[in-house]
Amino acid sequence: DKRLSRSFWGMDYTPIGTQLEQGCGVTQQEVIEDLKLLYQLTPRIRLYGMDCNQAELVMHGLDMLKVDMGVLLTLWVDGNATTYERQYNSLWKLIKKHGGDRIIGISVGNEAVFRRQATSAQLISMIKDVKDNMRKHGYPDIPVFTTEINELKYIIPYEDAVYDNVHPFFAGTLPKDAANWTFQYFYDVDQYPTMLLARDSPELVAKNQTQAKAAVISEIGWPTYPEDGRVKAAVPSVENQQMLLDTFVCQANARGLPYFWFEFKDEPWKADMFNETRESYWGLFDKERGLKEIKIPNC
Repeated sequence: DKRLSRSFWGMDYTPIGTQLEQGCGVTQQEVIEDLKLLYQLTPRIRLYGMDCNQAELVMHGLDMLKVDMGVLLTLWVDGNATTYERQYNSLWKLIKKHGGDRIIGISVGNEAVFRRQATSAQLISMIKDVKDNMRKHGYPDIPVFTTEINELKYIIPYEDAVYDNVHPFFAGTLPKDAANWTFQYFYDVDQYPTMLLARDSPELVAKNQTQAKAAVISEIGWPTYPEDGRVKAAVPSVENQQMLLDTFVCQANARGLPYFWFEFKDEPWKADMFNETRESYWGLFDKERGLKEIKIPNC
């Protein structure tokens, strides 16, 4: 597709039909159709959970398409021990079958502390456990972390990388200021703490290493609908999504700043689940995989 360009460092992706409470329903063919487009946009994708066999369908789909993409896996944490156990067991099954070559990281939870579904202490103990098990499986180098916006100062020392969802939209910024707000926030909240850690480590100082670990923006994006879903100066619209695309993507790439764009396509199920229309309309594509009236940056 000539309208697409592999400009994005990474892309957030939830296949439609991967909600266990809504009966799953995702098919291998659907995932393959998604991957055909995703591959033209980015070399790496981030998933949000292991339910409904989604990670297996992605890995198998990449095998069938004979293409390589990095996949960031998430073990969903929602305060329910059964949910976590299910995700956890799926991870080892996946690694046993596919190995770890495509896995670029494992996030234990996504905003679980922010949603008050886990404490930072609980997350830290889960991260340690997954790290130990990755070592036992022979993959000590795959980073394990959580994706969090709260209590970072407690969590950062225990994770292999810092992943933070950075949303200028929820900060109520004007679209034209959103990219600069993001760069500043990311430096202050995510990069700077890793620099302090590096400065306190004689070992890293000796190596001239300025950051103790990688910091990554795990979500950045802009909703396209509804207009009355604004947050202060931030208004959902296709034009405003375009403004952030134009001012952030190539600039972040030029700075060597790693990020996952939120998100690949609209997620209609979210409106029902969260009782919030806006949550369903962050995609670059609509739910039928039609590109919205936007121009993908080319860099």
